[in-house]
Order: sequence, then structure tokens, then C-alpha cells
Amino acid sequence: MAPKDKRETILQAALELIAEHGFHGAPMSAVAQRAGVSAGIIYHYFASKEDLIHALYKELEADFNLALLAGRPQALPLADAFQQIWLNAYHFYRTHPHEARFLEQYKHSPFYQAAAQPVELIEGGDFAFLAELFEGDPAKRPLKDLPLDVIYELTLGVAARIAHRHATDATTMSDEQLAEIAAACWHAIAR
Repeated sequence: MAPKDKRETILQAALELIAEHGFHGAPMSAVAQRAGVSAGIIYHYFASKEDLIHALYKELEADFNLALLAGRPQALPLADAFQQIWLNAYHFYRTHPHEARFLEQYKHSPFYQAAAQPVELIEGGDFAFLAELFEGDPAKRPLKDLPLDVIYELTLGVAARIAHRHATDATTMSDEQLAEIAAACWHAIAR
């Protein structure tokens, strides 16, 4: 197995275990067993369990940010762009339940609070659009002057909870229902 493959296998094993059992239910010995490697190999790639968890978060957050930009929402009028981003988030959460569960756990854990520098949206290019929309100067952005965590809860947090609620059953919402929910979220945060 190539070094990059081993690293990815370790990250995947950690993702599955953390999504299934939480951070405390995923000791390094279990990650090693799931990945089919020795614990020593894990420490070759990651200095500690915390380092492994932070590395996994950075990769998943980058994947999530890329998913948000599917369909090039930055080329749309703002309300339509938001709807596309919201729908992209919903579909990411719906089709990537382990990743969604990990991201939610991480953002509500001491790992996120203790990170020296929390992962920000990737700068430059298409990501500048997301950064400006959600993280820009509150006086200049088109959103109500609310804390970023509140904006998240009123928007992508709603997408995450709806996707999670319907991930394990056959119930799906129609495209029209999802568009109505996205529009309601936009009205909750737009100036």
C-alpha cells in the first residue's frame, strides 16, 4: 500500500469509527484495527489522536466547501446563489452521512474550540464568494448582523438536520419542498 493510500485508509477508518461511536469511542487501537495497520504506522502519519482528528476535519471541511460550490452558485443572483448553496449542503449531508456526522461532532467539540486556528473557508478563486457571503465585514455583507454561528444554524444547520432526519428512511422531500425551505432560510438571514 502506498504511503498516501495508508494515510487515506487511516483517515477513513477514523471517520467511520468517530461517526459511529464518537471521539471517545474511537481509540487509536480501534482505528489501527479498522485500517488494517499497526498503531505505530498511524503515529508515522499523525503525531497524536488530536492531530489525526484535526487533519480529518481539514480534509472534510475542504470537501464540504467544494460541494457547496457545485453548479457555480457564484454566477447566480444572490438569493438564487444561496438556494443553490443550501441545496448543495443538503445533498452533501444526505449522501455523506459519516462526513456530516463527523463535521457536526467536531464543530461542537473541544477539538474545534482548542484548534489553534480553526479551518476557514479556502481563500481565493471561487471560495472568495463564500468567504465574502458568510465571513465578510458584517456591515457590508447582505446578511443580517447576526453571529456567524446563528447564521449557520438558521441555514446550513437546517439542511444538516433535515438530511440527517431523512438519511435512514425512504422519506425524501420533493425538490419543491427543499426549495421552499431554502427560501425560508434565506429570508431568515437576508437584510
